[in-house]
Amino acid sequence: MQTSLASAGRARRLSGITNKVTPRMNALRRLLLSTALVATLAVPAFAAEPYVTGKMLDLTVLVPPPPAKGSDAEKADMAAVLTAQANATDARKAQALADSDETVFVMFTQVLGEKFVAASLPKATLLFERIGDSEDDTLDAAKPFFGRVRPWLANPEVKAIAKPTKSGSYPSGHTTRVTINAIMVAAMVPEKKEAIWARANDYAESRVIGGMHYPTDVLAGWRTGTAMATMMLHDPAFKADFEAAKTEVRAAMGM
Repeated sequence: MQTSLASAGRARRLSGITNKVTPRMNALRRLLLSTALVATLAVPAFAAEPYVTGKMLDLTVLVPPPPAKGSDAEKADMAAVLTAQANATDARKAQALADSDETVFVMFTQVLGEKFVAASLPKATLLFERIGDSEDDTLDAAKPFFGRVRPWLANPEVKAIAKPTKSGSYPSGHTTRVTINAIMVAAMVPEKKEAIWARANDYAESRVIGGMHYPTDVLAGWRTGTAMATMMLHDPAFKADFEAAKTEVRAAMGM
């Protein structure tokens, strides 16, 4: 009997404690849930995957190797770099340095005008950033295979006029990217296609003048950029993003 009474007493005490704690626990639970929600909203979304990757496009199969070391072709490549630097004016050298930047706006705002800027084009900016990520992923997978040393590192006579980098020289990543971007920008604004491609050629030439690439690196960049753009244009997800960006660009430019 005493045991039963003691058990009943403990049950009442536990019940009282539970009744007091439960509201506090519920309040704490609501606070934790709210905090978790705020934290989730505060964390930026993961960046979208590249449209094309090195696993999707094997450049070691797509492009031929660079000229062999010591070959006449390699010597001609080096001579072309030295000639390009010797003939470049100070203004052209300054442009080569500015063209170290790989954004689509550095590439083409001078052609398309002051309305072609990141602040006015959030959808286009994201599209071209994702294109840039695609170029990085695909070229980073291939350059170690080819293992070509950049001109400014291979020859002390070559000056690092552009922003110096020590990654593989072949193929040219800047040329790959400007090729993809030129294809897409020209498709968005075909009225300026000729000027867009003239600027793309000039931008690629900056890589030779800058001492970062040989002419054959640039040629390989044109090939890889064209191949990557072709793959993107057959990707439904890319096409949807492209159309949204194209509409935004043309509206911003009053077209």
